[in-house]
Amino acid sequence: MTNNAEKTKQIKTKKTLTAMTWFLMIGGLTATLAVWLFAKPVVLTANTIPTGFSVQGVAVNQTSGYVDYSNLASNGVDYVYLRATTGTSFVDDSYESSYDRARSAQLKVGSIQVYDANVDASTQAQYFIDNVGNRVGQLPIAFYVTDNQIDTQASIDRLATLIQILKTHYNRSTVIYTTPSVKNKLKSTISDTKYWLIDTSTTNKSNANQFIQYSEDHTIGSGLKAIKMPTSVFNGTEKEFEDIK
Repeated sequence: MTNNAEKTKQIKTKKTLTAMTWFLMIGGLTATLAVWLFAKPVVLTANTIPTGFSVQGVAVNQTSGYVDYSNLASNGVDYVYLRATTGTSFVDDSYESSYDRARSAQLKVGSIQVYDANVDASTQAQYFIDNVGNRVGQLPIAFYVTDNQIDTQASIDRLATLIQILKTHYNRSTVIYTTPSVKNKLKSTISDTKYWLIDTSTTNKSNANQFIQYSEDHTIGSGLKAIKMPTSVFNGTEKEFEDIK
């Protein structure tokens, strides 16, 4: 009787341990799945382009981390703008490698200069030239301009001079990357440069708006390779995009 009771006790203990082991395993798998779901965007459908547009691109800077440009190209992205320099104080260390990998993925590339009103235009232009060289891309040079950088007429005039210097040096068109409110402040002084408008609405198809950034964190791609990026459309046809420079 004693041996039977002991065996019964051992069987119950094994069953309890087995149940606990399964409980812990299931709990661990559930926790892992939850972390994966919340940490990684899971998108079931591929990227779409806003109605009325056929060419789409993204903006990349050093905080974007590693970008799989081939993945972008296979998910409806036609071009990429890379932030190159800021005034004379910052150059993106990943610009050259990003440039090479984007071109290898058959994407058109453009460069971005972040305007600094506190720096002389010629000095600022030379800093851009020294760091970007001839790898300026196949798209108009973009100048990112914020409201606080154009609070005086002198700062607007300095921007106009900077644009003209780089436009002449590279013999390439330019575009001002900014908001509608900044555009309104600039258009009377800088009338011959088009805009890359940061606007969630894509209804303003004015010829002055060459690009429209409609989302700061649009999802590109699907599944595990999905990535959120500032996404824009080219305001024109595919043929016009091919001819742009």
